[in-house]
Amino acid sequence: MAKTVNQRFLAIVFGAISALILIGLIGVLSTQRMADDLEFTDESIIRSLAILSGIERDFLLIRVNALYHLSYAETAKKAPHEATIRRNITETQSLLEEYQRTLVVNPRDKELIEQDIRLFKVYLAALEKVLHHSNANQREAAVVVVESEWKPAGESLTTALAQHAHFKEQFVEQAVQRSMQSGRRQTWMIILLTLLGVAGVLVAAYFFRKSLAATAQPH
Repeated sequence: MAKTVNQRFLAIVFGAISALILIGLIGVLSTQRMADDLEFTDESIIRSLAILSGIERDFLLIRVNALYHLSYAETAKKAPHEATIRRNITETQSLLEEYQRTLVVNPRDKELIEQDIRLFKVYLAALEKVLHHSNANQREAAVVVVESEWKPAGESLTTALAQHAHFKEQFVEQAVQRSMQSGRRQTWMIILLTLLGVAGVLVAAYFFRKSLAATAQPH
């Protein structure tokens, strides 16, 4: 009889410990998953938004300095602006390449960055013509290129960059919502398992107590 009682007691203890271990493992795994999601959001998506913002900034500086370049007749005054333009072109190309190489998250994102790169090349081709005519002080020819090629290319690129930034902002919001929903589901699962574990221990304790009472009765 003592052996049977001990076995039942050990079974209750083992069941309770198993339930606690299971709940703990689920809690650890859910916490790790949420941490991984947040790390991905921080390192990848937010970095990509920063790069898109940097591209827009450099693109604006290129446009402003190109206009200054056109406004001067003296080569000495044009030179600093052209140097700034060349530097920002290099920085923009580097950012576009980094994004395409390491930060694309899905096919739509890939399509948008390829569009950005293609339109930037079109813009640069028009910009080179503008700078060529500006350096030669061919103002009328420069104005023709500005109106027919440079401005339309700039508008197309501006629209594309804004579209890409909007897409990535929506992606961030969706990623955060998915992480929050996953966290809520895991929380409810842990609560449910905890309640089931408590109920199981209570039921086992009840039958254990009942069996003790039965064995204690005199025959």
